[in-house]
Amino acid sequence: MPFEASALDSVARETRPFAAELEPVDWVEPSEMVIHSKQYRVMGQMGEGGMGTIYHAYDPVLERDVALKVMKPGLPGAARQRFRMEALYGARLSHPNLARVYDLGFMPDRGLDWFAMEHLRGKDLDRLLARARQRNMRLSFAIVAHVFGGVLDALEHAHRRGVVHRDVKPSNIFVCRDVEDGRIWSKLLDFGVALDLARHKGPIEICGDPRYIAPEQALGNRPLDGRTDLYAAGITLFELVTGRHPFHDLLEAPSRDLLAAQCERDVPRPGNLLPAAVSKEVRYGLDVVVQRACDKDPDKRFASAADMRTAMLDVLRGAPERHDMTAA
Repeated sequence: MPFEASALDSVARETRPFAAELEPVDWVEPSEMVIHSKQYRVMGQMGEGGMGTIYHAYDPVLERDVALKVMKPGLPGAARQRFRMEALYGARLSHPNLARVYDLGFMPDRGLDWFAMEHLRGKDLDRLLARARQRNMRLSFAIVAHVFGGVLDALEHAHRRGVVHRDVKPSNIFVCRDVEDGRIWSKLLDFGVALDLARHKGPIEICGDPRYIAPEQALGNRPLDGRTDLYAAGITLFELVTGRHPFHDLLEAPSRDLLAAQCERDVPRPGNLLPAAVSKEVRYGLDVVVQRACDKDPDKRFASAADMRTAMLDVLRGAPERHDMTAA
């Protein structure tokens, strides 16, 4: 149910210059700065991440719900810089499958950064996968094609603008559902550790989730580019179509064991884990897509997210559906 602006929000509707004593003018010069204060009403907590807490908030000026991400206190300066860069990426990258950032600010009384972003309704893929496993089901190929096709399209958009996400995984992919007509679409979230290839100078810090990290990202032995994200996308695609992680035997092991597997073990063929009803053509096609995306050598991976998307859709769009492969 949408929130309505109340009379208490009337002050927040006004654009209020910080210097109220300035002489009024009838025009605005092209070089002038327009200064205003912005207020959001916090409605409740929605979730929590490594660097920030996410709140459901209401914008009384534009009369819309937003998600307000507030940086956790006590984080080092490097974390604060990554937090602010996440907001800048969200504002700079404009794509239907990316969450849009509206505003960035600072609470001087608490020393906390925050940014306001698009309010999304739905669940992340990690939760949807867990729900499917509990019911002994898999996501349908149609859903995987639609949802993950959007993610690859978003990655292509980011890569063309010199941004490498570095943290592609199911928990950072949000599946939105329209409550009126049931339409679904995906949003790639959390650019908190993203790398801007044009801005970054010097050594690249090693970061990422050991369950999805590319070998060159884990080792730090060569420059990163968009193909680094395609490795993580391949691991994610394996998990979406099979219902399990390719290195599921190591998920409870120390991180160093997972990192070693990413660098040394071949990703299994997903076709071997699919139900008997799936055709040989689809099995083989998924094997080719996943193994190419997850090649240890970046030069042997897909050249772009667009190429991977085309290859994946060619396989999945022709695959017949069965009810026992669809998560409700």
